[in-house]
Amino acid sequence: MTTPTPVNDLAEQRRAFYDEIRPYNMAPLWEVLHGLVIPEPKSPAAPAKWSYDTARDCLLRAGDLITAEEAERRVLVLENPAMTGQSCITRTLYAGLQLILPGESAPVHRHSQSALRFVMEGSGAFTSVGGERAYMEPFDLVLTPSLHWHGHGNDTSEPMIWLDGLDIPLVRALDASFAEGMRGTAGEEAARERRPPGDNIVRYGSNLRPVSGTTADVNPSTQPLFHYRYADWSESLARAAASSDPDPHFGIKLEFLNPATAGPVMNTISAFAQQIPAGFRTRPVQDTAGQIHVVCGGSGQAEVGDERFELSLRDVFVVPAWTPLSLAAEEDLVLFSFSDQVVQRQLGLWREPRH
Repeated sequence: MTTPTPVNDLAEQRRAFYDEIRPYNMAPLWEVLHGLVIPEPKSPAAPAKWSYDTARDCLLRAGDLITAEEAERRVLVLENPAMTGQSCITRTLYAGLQLILPGESAPVHRHSQSALRFVMEGSGAFTSVGGERAYMEPFDLVLTPSLHWHGHGNDTSEPMIWLDGLDIPLVRALDASFAEGMRGTAGEEAARERRPPGDNIVRYGSNLRPVSGTTADVNPSTQPLFHYRYADWSESLARAAASSDPDPHFGIKLEFLNPATAGPVMNTISAFAQQIPAGFRTRPVQDTAGQIHVVCGGSGQAEVGDERFELSLRDVFVVPAWTPLSLAAEEDLVLFSFSDQVVQRQLGLWREPRH
């Protein structure tokens, strides 16, 4: 009859076995499976809010301490407090506030990472995309999709501040980053202005587009529209609010679309505009996408999980994946937001249960 192995001896044998297989770059799945396949999402990110007034003061101080040439990009990263040192605001998204002072410019460049610029303050600086300048006003949305040549400049007499949103953590996780600066003929050619400012809006910004293959179809790429003006999107949002009852979970919420595909504005980032009527409180809603919100008008509160944030103009707050969000408006509360929802939809992972 076989004598049972004492428990202590078995535990020691297992530890010895794990040590034995480690040099072969193997490990026992049964020791870690419970942390790999979990019953519901558990984001490492935490709810957080950044007061714009505080962030602005810090950014202007940075302008006194470091030049644009030294920094290449004078940006303060909005780090998630639970993920410090990782240069991310959620697991897949990056956010930072960028300052460009009068007379400064950034050379034309491109990279694998998709980016959006959401203007926080200032008027008249530009982002150039594919040889066309977009002159920016507060709360304009400007896109620089993956591997599109782009640059920035400020020919005005006032500082310009915008929020950068990129998929840097996602691209980093996929080991798919490429970047080029303005070196050689490709960058120089990309910097040459080939179309007048606002041309992309004229051709593609009114639910119309030039007939494919004609000489008027100057930008037949998958991302022909890259400038979404606040004057346009705020009017659409206001009209929608005036003509429909608020949804119990979202108030009035619209998605920015790519006119070439009728889908999200970029392959890895979705963007939205939202209005909560004065005196209205939304029911809690959660989904698997990490979300970054900017207050564009009004005031109110955001309940994000167990946190409650007072919201003022230009404040930024983050809602980690699978964290309940409820919004309340003291006066009409207008929000811009972006998230990784498009990626999760494409992978069949996105969920948004409503109660």
